Amino acid sequence: MKTGISGLLLVGLSTLAISGAQAQAPNKNAKITVGWAEPIDTLNPATTGARNQGPLLVNIFDTLVWLTPDFKVEPLLATKWSVSADGLTYSFTLREDVKFHDGTAFDAESVVENIKYITNKDTAAKVSIALLGPCKEAVATGKFTVDIKCATPYAPLLRQLGVPYLGMQSPAAIVKYGKDLGLNPVGTGPYSFVSYEPNQSLVVKRNEAYNWNPPSVGHKGPPNIAEVKFQIVTNPQARVSQFQAGQSQMMQQTPGVHWNAMQKMDRFTAIPVPITGLGIFAPVNAKKFPTDDVAVRRAIQYAIDKKGVVQLAEAGAIQPSLTPLQPSMFGYDKSLETMYPYDPAKAEATLKEGGWTKKDGFWEKDGKRLSLTLTAISTSTSYPLLAQAIQNYLQKVGMEANVQLLASPAWLAANINGDMSLTPLQYIGVDPDALSGWFTAGQYFNWSHYSNPKLDALFKQGREEGDSAKRVAIYQELQKLLMDEAVMLPIRQNVDLVMTSKKLTGVTYSGGGFEYLGAASLAD
Repeated sequence: MKTGISGLLLVGLSTLAISGAQAQAPNKNAKITVGWAEPIDTLNPATTGARNQGPLLVNIFDTLVWLTPDFKVEPLLATKWSVSADGLTYSFTLREDVKFHDGTAFDAESVVENIKYITNKDTAAKVSIALLGPCKEAVATGKFTVDIKCATPYAPLLRQLGVPYLGMQSPAAIVKYGKDLGLNPVGTGPYSFVSYEPNQSLVVKRNEAYNWNPPSVGHKGPPNIAEVKFQIVTNPQARVSQFQAGQSQMMQQTPGVHWNAMQKMDRFTAIPVPITGLGIFAPVNAKKFPTDDVAVRRAIQYAIDKKGVVQLAEAGAIQPSLTPLQPSMFGYDKSLETMYPYDPAKAEATLKEGGWTKKDGFWEKDGKRLSLTLTAISTSTSYPLLAQAIQNYLQKVGMEANVQLLASPAWLAANINGDMSLTPLQYIGVDPDALSGWFTAGQYFNWSHYSNPKLDALFKQGREEGDSAKRVAIYQELQKLLMDEAVMLPIRQNVDLVMTSKKLTGVTYSGGGFEYLGAASLAD
């Protein structure tokens, strides 16, 4: 038997994963409010493409396996598993005592129906189908045994099955609610759905039957918290004011300037949650003028002071990102950190070598001005600030840069259609194969509109290789190619700066960076 799964190393922030020691007896009737930074697009794990839905999903839905913050795979809905020698079949034995929130039983057929739902074209799955890779068929081999079959070997699968976008949904609910499933989430997780008011709040309550907790979270049985209200407060200052006034007991996406001050206060607990994957980055459009010119793409890399951007946008609370993967990721290549230092003179020299000339303070070529369009989603609190900081540095070297703030539908359309030059965003991942969704032709997230046969071949090798050392070498070569082609601009490391009241303890997160409240308690 071979697993084909290589290890991941988590460094630094993971040691702060769990907030506080539960010294006082928990209040079993406690209700808490969480200041939530972004609107909810859907509560359907299969169809959301948003990172910020992940922490909501991980509290409502269980996955087959649980990922610890240091990426160890633990039992959850599955008690054990094995991988065939050819790497094509993952076999799971399931728990026999689990029920969905609607009272229907969880079994092997539930897994089959979830995989069918995700892979159905009418579902329009996003992150979920990418996580499955070539493993798009499930077969029940018994009442509580199931095989997931892969068309080709896929080393990342086991760990990716622990990501909340592959949370198991009630097959009965899938049929009952149809296109409204995202407004009526039914899982098996520690909390069940109560209500959702768009742009206002999501309320969940304790699942009284819950008794299959992940082993490492330090809690057995139903949650101690009776009810959680995720209050959507998109304005950062309003979110901070709410928290400081005691109107919420937990706040996510704490603004950097407040984070720097509040983590020094005794009445709060600071929990920097590392969101692994590609970090905060900007895909660079390789098909649209002027970023279809590799000289322009490389000049952009040299022109931007990452530390300066983070200082302007985040008060320096988070470290810059310098490579395609986050430092905690398997396959991270430290040698790439120095590939594009901040060097405005080098940016200008790169443009000159590429045939660009400066006229009236701006670069042009063949009579066309180097003019860049930076899009940013308007509902975010940080992306517009990042875009504006990047714009500032680009204009210093004579690159015209215009920032467009777009509502979510228009922003998505611009990225998919290639109407932008670059756009800051984030993407989570627990394996370096996460890069393939962004730089492989035909993928939903190929917003760089870049493809390369050599890159495709490396991705194929990486996902099929079972030897860890060989996988590292493959993904390092792959990252070097992405950096050479400059089709992504690393910006900053991805960390959710979570702040809680000292009275709220046991807040932790699953591997990948998804805040989990199933083990949390609120002291009187």
